[in-house]
Amino acid sequence: MKIFITMPKNDVAATFFTPRAMEALNSLGEVSQNPYDHNMTVEEVLELASDADILVAGWGTCRYSKADLEKFSNLKIIAYTAGSIAPVVTADAYETDVLVLGGNDCFAKSVAEGTLCYTLAALRRLEHYMAVMREGGWKERVFANRGLFGKRVGIVGFGAIAKHFVNMIRWYDLDVLIYSSHLSNEEAAKYGARTASLEEIFSTCDVISIHASDIPKNHGMVSRELMAMMQPDALLVNTARASVVDMVALREMLLDGKFYAALDVYDKEPPLVDDPLRQCKNALLIPHMGGPTIDMREVIVQELCKDIKRWEKGEPLQYEIPLEAAVRMTGFK
Repeated sequence: MKIFITMPKNDVAATFFTPRAMEALNSLGEVSQNPYDHNMTVEEVLELASDADILVAGWGTCRYSKADLEKFSNLKIIAYTAGSIAPVVTADAYETDVLVLGGNDCFAKSVAEGTLCYTLAALRRLEHYMAVMREGGWKERVFANRGLFGKRVGIVGFGAIAKHFVNMIRWYDLDVLIYSSHLSNEEAAKYGARTASLEEIFSTCDVISIHASDIPKNHGMVSRELMAMMQPDALLVNTARASVVDMVALREMLLDGKFYAALDVYDKEPPLVDDPLRQCKNALLIPHMGGPTIDMREVIVQELCKDIKRWEKGEPLQYEIPLEAAVRMTGFK
């Protein structure tokens, strides 16, 4: 098989295509890579790899439509080493026989791990007490950190990340409520949870974790009215997309000390130096690093290679992104 990597050879690509990842790719067939110092256009890919059997794409990829894919003579698989496959294929690309594989599940596990990390760090006020230590201080005689055990946790949106997150936190003996337009009570029960309205989640939960995708119907879903229902000690965690939240209201409420937050995503990235969020002592701010961690990038390539071998053998695939999954991903159309 002929395999073509569309990412340029740079420091970012090197974190994906490590020697071990390249060994896995080379075991599949003849591998070549983008020779340019920029992300390729569809035309450039066709010029160099029109006879490729497999395209391996990543961040910054060009987007292939049905018409584009029909110009490749042998293309069988697009293996995408990132999350939402919206940047790499259009909806009508699914009308072709080209199989789409993606690293979304690997990404999801890593983001879920990050979500748990940020939740625990915010509850225990790690940023505050680490700063106290660095400044020569010590904890107060009566301090006010908290844990996750026995809490009520609300999940807004229930895609791959949320599913992994719920599985990770089940050990904490929690009452888990899930808001999702496509989840039944029976399915929620399989995760030890139940479905609930947004109003119930925001008015009763100790921790609210946002996992809704960046699609038009979700924009502004977490409204001023919902956030106003939150308990004073409640924690809002967002590792999804800032567009899901009314960010103007969030800034105002955090500045007023209405609740706590752990944020990994912002309406402007990076936020302005004088963004009021940077002054909020009740907000744990992370510069969009929820996942995947760097060491997971190599794993994603290796896992996609395993799926390609499964495909060759006619075995069930683990990382296929069917159309019904794609339509729920951020930005897909």
